[in-house]
Amino acid sequence: MRIFLIDFENVHSEGMTGVDHLTDTDEVVIFYSSNADSISFDILHKLMFCKSKLSYYKIKRGGKNALDFQLSCYLGYRIHKDPGAEYYIISKDNGYDFIMDFWECGYTSTEPKIRRFNNIKTLLQWNDIQKKQKEKAVKAVEVLIKEAESPAEAEEPQSETLFTLAPEEAEAVSELIAKCKNTHEFYTSTVKRFGQKKGLEVYRYFKGDYAAEFKRRKEAALI
Repeated sequence: MRIFLIDFENVHSEGMTGVDHLTDTDEVVIFYSSNADSISFDILHKLMFCKSKLSYYKIKRGGKNALDFQLSCYLGYRIHKDPGAEYYIISKDNGYDFIMDFWECGYTSTEPKIRRFNNIKTLLQWNDIQKKQKEKAVKAVEVLIKEAESPAEAEEPQSETLFTLAPEEAEAVSELIAKCKNTHEFYTSTVKRFGQKKGLEVYRYFKGDYAAEFKRRKEAALI
């Protein structure tokens, strides 16, 4: 179960991008205030046909960081209620990272899974990258096991080396895929982010994913 806590005051309609790709096992909780209580027609349409469970909380008493505090309190309540769920805070406010640090200190028997993203779409792309990394790692381990069990019959070593990314690096790649305007920009951005050697590896590994996303955005008239 995935629970999305939306800081709508911070991300507005842009943060809801990708909501139409959620499933009926997901839950979206939108926190908004009188400072941010309007939504684009495009996102409204997607919410109407969204498969996930939706709920809304309007901050009744405003003030600096009022929404942040109330969202954080709600997060604690839900962690107690649904300790096995995955929690995703949708906000550009890195102040929520301190909340994530708090829950990583062993206050519960099962450490909750909490991450923060700028929008839902970036999160889903990050999940896809993580899945691809896991599948590639499993395949590499299977090859190693086969070679160890039957060295004489083992296949020729693959020229492609195991390519891995740390979670924060995978998140950075998903953001680049989402925002780059063309292939050249994707290449230069990955080199700038990871350095020449690793940046080139990242570009080669994910250029197919970027091309597919670019094509989808073009067909949807998003660029």
